[in-house]
Amino acid sequence: MNVTVREWIQTGREKYHTGKLSDQDFDRLAQLIETKKQKVLYLYSKSTSMRSQIAGWVLYDPDKPDGPELPSQEAPYESVMAAVRDGWRIVQFPISKLYSFSDVDNDYLGYEFVLEKME
Repeated sequence: MNVTVREWIQTGREKYHTGKLSDQDFDRLAQLIETKKQKVLYLYSKSTSMRSQIAGWVLYDPDKPDGPELPSQEAPYESVMAAVRDGWRIVQFPISKLYSFSDVDNDYLGYEFVLEKME
């Protein structure tokens, strides 16, 4: 459950017990539980391990211009596991057979993890 909704519930209970719960409080709750938009984060790690260092990344945000954006010059997270701790959900793990070619150096971006977050 969203942290802000949890906070609203706690405050709402207090207001209910003191008789101060209002229509505006319910309007605020409705705003908090509106449909969220999906953000997609591609993290390229240096191995299939979720604790591996990040080699590259790109963020797709529906509220931003159509192209992808780099969140900053530094990786937004030290590892995929750190992103998961921050609320990102893994949609796709690296497909290791894509990286097994011995005659081609095809892992220059690392191992691709696709993550999503609803905000």
